[in-house]
Amino acid sequence: MITRWIQHRGNDRLLLFFNGWGMDGGIAEYLQSNTPAGFGYDVLHCYDYNSLVISQDILDVIASYGERILVAWSLGVWAAQKAGLSGIGRALAINGTLNPISSEEGIAPAIFAQTLDNYNEENRTRFIRRMCGSASLFNRFMTVSPERTALDQKDELAAIQKHIDAEILPQSSSWSYTHALIGGRDMIFTPEAQKSAWRDLEYTVSEDMPHFPFFSSTSWPEVCSCMYY
Repeated sequence: MITRWIQHRGNDRLLLFFNGWGMDGGIAEYLQSNTPAGFGYDVLHCYDYNSLVISQDILDVIASYGERILVAWSLGVWAAQKAGLSGIGRALAINGTLNPISSEEGIAPAIFAQTLDNYNEENRTRFIRRMCGSASLFNRFMTVSPERTALDQKDELAAIQKHIDAEILPQSSSWSYTHALIGGRDMIFTPEAQKSAWRDLEYTVSEDMPHFPFFSSTSWPEVCSCMYY
């Protein structure tokens, strides 16, 4: 896993952001660029789930914060729970679940396998269109799209599948999500699957939101406000 400081100003409060599969720093930098200077949290961005390990040095720094909150999107929802974190207060899951390859609570196994098997430059464009839900949002997304090759993203998706397949029993975690935000127009993790996955958790449905949520909430304060519905 790659960790990168987006804001590191010696605040006593930390926001951990777990990005979706296949991403790089573009989305986090976009959210930071729309954030007022007085935002009182340091921000640590986590992405690239070829490995689920966060270095001990970074874990020690995370543990030094008085308040730790977490926002995770898409497959980052699952990855965050595998990262060895502790002491998380509020945690928001956006358009993702803890059981990401599942007909009932995630992406149907056949669809996941088809996406992985057929992923290339052409199909990446199709995937992004489904993720954004409209031509106008697709065009906006391309201004912050990851500078990664389709092959690199495919390798990461294959690694994620291996991590999931290797889990005989779900690993316990010392923290839990406190709220879920579900996109009513999500065509990757369907609203029905998310509602099933979060049936025991308070959740909010944003009816017009596609899988990509960061044109609805465009800054860290706006994203964090979703924890307090």
